[in-house]
Amino acid sequence: MASPLHILHLEDDLLDAALVQATLETGGITCAINCVQNRRDFMAALAQGGFDLILSDFSLPGFDGLSALGMALDRFPDVPFILVSGILGEERAIDSLKRGATDYVLKERLTRLVPAVQRAMLEVKERVKRKLAERKREEYGRKLKVLSRRLVEVQETERRHLARELHDEIGQALTVAQLNLQALLQSTRSKISVPRLQQSLGIVDRVLEQVQDISLNLRPSILDDLGLEPALRWYTKQQAALVGLKANFHAAPLAERLDPVIETECYRVVQGALTNVVRHAQAKTVNVDLREEAGQLHVRVLDDGIGFNVNAVREEAVRGKSLGLLSMEERSALAGGGVEFTSSPHKGAEVHAWFPLKWQTQLPEAKAAS
Repeated sequence: MASPLHILHLEDDLLDAALVQATLETGGITCAINCVQNRRDFMAALAQGGFDLILSDFSLPGFDGLSALGMALDRFPDVPFILVSGILGEERAIDSLKRGATDYVLKERLTRLVPAVQRAMLEVKERVKRKLAERKREEYGRKLKVLSRRLVEVQETERRHLARELHDEIGQALTVAQLNLQALLQSTRSKISVPRLQQSLGIVDRVLEQVQDISLNLRPSILDDLGLEPALRWYTKQQAALVGLKANFHAAPLAERLDPVIETECYRVVQGALTNVVRHAQAKTVNVDLREEAGQLHVRVLDDGIGFNVNAVREEAVRGKSLGLLSMEERSALAGGGVEFTSSPHKGAEVHAWFPLKWQTQLPEAKAAS
């Protein structure tokens, strides 16, 4: 047997109340009704709670249905509220629906009551399902965000490890080979050996330079050692030099070092933006601006290049063809911030990202010593 529908009924005419209950039961709705006749009893019933539906007359001595509606919505906004009245003009009916009433039924047309109640309770069930689904989506989103954050942390740790390995192990080995070749070149007297040694030395020089570039791109030590501003200043200058860009870097001094997560994600967003400028923008000038605004860290990368269609690039990202914008959005979001892209063909582009100001509580030297 289905559990009864618990109804709070505000009605000062007991005959009308009995007729409403009979109409519901005849229509197949099993109900347990608490009928109250005035404002005081209605407030007491609201305080007690435990009902699934509220029915209310519109006109009562010293009280009215709209006032009851307001009180009910304050306490139980998800409980359906249906006005059941003998006199309810069109304007009042529309006004009650605008204020949050679920439905209205005229007493002279009580045949509409059962369908109205059934429809209201069905909407409640659907709303509960939607809220449950939304909670599940939010929980899934939180778990996915934690996982993404962890993956980014693992990626940055691996980048740092590879950068150090390249710099310390391979870089040092190549440096030793370079020194040995230079020594051989100075000591050899064979005209045949000299060109080969010079060729080998040139190859080692180029490989050593490539290893250093790869190491810096993986994880620049300047970011860990000196912080975000020096790292961005260096990277902006380095990238601009690749294609002969005029680069302008502006930074307002920060009070102290930022949290490593904020520094890393901000650096990666700028890295992605400058990479796009170098590869695609055909720009002559690029400006990078870093500053604190309204309690947040803001960074802007502007170029005077050919621009791009933001929506078209987003569609490519959805299809997995271009992940640059998506990566910047994900990194800024994982750090608690956001990013905006402003561009149109032949009018340059701007990448504007912002992050929360989280200060580093312990410097790297102190961490290493602890």
